[in-house]
Amino acid sequence: MEKEKLKSLLKQLHEGLLNTEHVDDDVKSLLLNLNNDIHEVLNNDVPDDPIYSALSERSQALSARFAAQHPKLEPVLRELGGMLEKMGV
Repeated sequence: MEKEKLKSLLKQLHEGLLNTEHVDDDVKSLLLNLNNDIHEVLNNDVPDDPIYSALSERSQALSARFAAQHPKLEPVLRELGGMLEKMGV
């Protein structure tokens, strides 16, 4: 069930980004990497790799960057970070 919620949040974030006029290239890259890593975790039952152990922190850091520039998308990233933290990634 948590995996489905994560997938839903990722979809919501993706759709929100499509409707956003300007997203900094650096932030786009960070979001793409986070998205890919989350999908990797979802597909492989949390690989034992340090890259994946800090996904919630990475999500929360991006959430802080989004708060000022994209306040409508920031709550989605915050919730995503909380879900990842509950899952232990």
